[in-house]
Parts: sequence; structure tokens; C-alpha cells
Amino acid sequence: METASAFDLNRAIQQWRANLAQSPAFRGENLNELESHLDDSIATWQSCGLSAEEAFMVATNRIGKGGALESEFGKVNGTAVWLDRFFWMLIGLQVWGFISGISGVLVRNALFFGLNGAGYDFKAHGNTLTVTLLTLVYLAGFAGSLALCWWVFYRKGQRFGRWLARLLHRRATWLLTYGALYLLPLSIFLISWGAQALLFKSFGRGKLGEFAFSVSVSSAIAGLITTAVLVGLTLSLARKRLRARQA
Repeated sequence: METASAFDLNRAIQQWRANLAQSPAFRGENLNELESHLDDSIATWQSCGLSAEEAFMVATNRIGKGGALESEFGKVNGTAVWLDRFFWMLIGLQVWGFISGISGVLVRNALFFGLNGAGYDFKAHGNTLTVTLLTLVYLAGFAGSLALCWWVFYRKGQRFGRWLARLLHRRATWLLTYGALYLLPLSIFLISWGAQALLFKSFGRGKLGEFAFSVSVSSAIAGLITTAVLVGLTLSLARKRLRARQA
């Protein structure tokens, strides 16, 4: 029979504080105050004969659950909460724009070159095949973008935030970060412009016109689907967050 590992009170307190620190509703002084109350409460319950683990559980329950505390301190630190949300919205828009822009340019040109290399006649066969292929590829890129953004912000959000905070702390690294973020959309424009120039030079206006119609139709179809998915996902996450705060 295996022996249960000893309860590490200090580690439990650090983890409890780290979990609260993930929310922008808590400032540093708020966390210090809550941790001080927690330490006092744990000491009181231990003096009553409870073990360290039992005292920790009782003390954290009496202080309140994370959702209730977040709601309470969010009212006090409302400006900081909204600044944090707006910040991550801007970061998300830029990351999303870069990923979708690059993938769209690469997909369109790869598909055109592939169909042309296979001898596909756009005028004779119509746009059904190209619209279908482009729509499927756009949706696949959309799913991949969602997965990548989820991985970056959910799995690596804390590490990414600390790394970005270090860059923005000094003026020199702030300027470098600004330049790098500015070059991201600029690089998409240059790649797209270069690809269009190459296609026009290689195949002429006629073929590109037929393919451009397929691109516009598939973009509209994929846009309707992705908008529906994003709206549903946003409302589902908002509902889940609301329930968590009320729990």
C-alpha cells in the first residue's frame, strides 16, 4: 500500500495565490491582503487542532471561492479589468489577422498553381470545383487558426504575458516590439502583392479573372460559416464564464 504524500502548506498557498493572480480583477496589494487573511485563518484553525491540510481547506472556503472573489474585486478594480480585456482583444485580433492573412495568400496561390498545372480549364468546367476546394481549405485554415490561438492564449497565456511584460518594460525593447508587430501586417501585404504580380505575369488577366470570382464566392461562404461559429463560441464562453462566477 502506497503512503500518501505529505501536504505542503506553503506550496498550496502559493498555488492558491497563483490561481487568483490569473484574473485581472486582483492587483498585487489585493493578493497580499488575501494571503495575509488566509495565513491568519490557517493559524487559527491549526490552533484548534486541525491539520495543515484541513486548516487550509476550511480557511480557503471561508475566504470565498475564486469566482465570488473575482466578482467582488472586479467591481473595485474595474478599470484594470477592462484594460486587460481590451489588451488581449487587440493581441488576439493581430494574431488572428496575421495567421488568416498568411494562410489565405498561400492557399489561394497554391490552389491556382496546382489546378493550372493539372490543366484545369476554368471556363469550360465552371467554378464549382474551385469554390468547393477554396471553401474547404478556408474552413480548415479557420479551424487551425482557432486551435493555434487557443494553444497560445490558454495553454501559454501566462508565459506569453510575462514575456511580453518584460519586452514592454524598457523603452528600447518596446520600440523593437512595436516595429515587429508593425511588420507583421506589412509582410502579409507584400506577400499578397508579390503573389498577385507573379500570377498576373504568368497567366494573364483572363485566367485570373475566372479564379478571382471563385475566390470571392468561397470567401463569402466561408465568412458566413466562420462568423456563425465565432458568434456561437463567444456566447458559449460568456455563458460558461457567467456560470463559473455565480458558482
